[in-house]
Amino acid sequence: MKRLILFLSLVCMTLPSFAAEWLTDVPTALAKAKRENKFVLLDFTGSDWCGWCIRLKKEVFDQPAFATFADANLVLVELDFPEHKAQSPALKQANANLARTYGIRGYPTVIILDANGKTIEKTGYIKGGPGAFIANLEKISGMKHVSLPPPQKENEAAEPEKPHPPVSIPVGTTNSIRYTELALKGISGTKDRRMALINNETFFVGEIAKVKVKDGRVEVQCKEIREDSVCLTVDGKPMVLKLGKN
Repeated sequence: MKRLILFLSLVCMTLPSFAAEWLTDVPTALAKAKRENKFVLLDFTGSDWCGWCIRLKKEVFDQPAFATFADANLVLVELDFPEHKAQSPALKQANANLARTYGIRGYPTVIILDANGKTIEKTGYIKGGPGAFIANLEKISGMKHVSLPPPQKENEAAEPEKPHPPVSIPVGTTNSIRYTELALKGISGTKDRRMALINNETFFVGEIAKVKVKDGRVEVQCKEIREDSVCLTVDGKPMVLKLGKN
């Protein structure tokens, strides 16, 4: 039995690891980036509540292709803002300070720094898996092209777009207080691909989702995302939400 355990341990040690290494400290990451001539990727995320953050991690950051690309180009830093996961007070404060420094207004927000700490690129969730995400990063001058392993077909088939079922609207809810519980918490992404965080749901233009409010859920469709506001329909009724206002 001891020989079998030793053999399995040696096999595991020789297997390639595709897991990317993530830090939580920006100064340490910048020092490493200088030593290794790399860029720093900051991932501002809500790992246990933000649906698009979870998709970005699963579809891109957890994939072998991204790990291969990151190993050649990036020092990775996760800056998490969870609702349920335990964090030390020092880490919470450090992440909050960085969110203010970089003007984070929604999640996920991904920022690329050079080794001197200068912001080079700001992006977020990009549909298309690691290939699309990496192609966007390779536009940055100095980013090395890496020959990537073929995509994993099982992962591609694991994330079909789910149709949104129709919501049943009770009679007499026209003036219900639940509509006043909607709040625009942040807008992020590029000008051509903005994302809006409404309560705890992230939207691209045209997307529909059921959003949790105090007395239930309402069906929200994002019609337009502006610099400081969004145009919606809520249970079929038009509404405009502005940053900092319910």
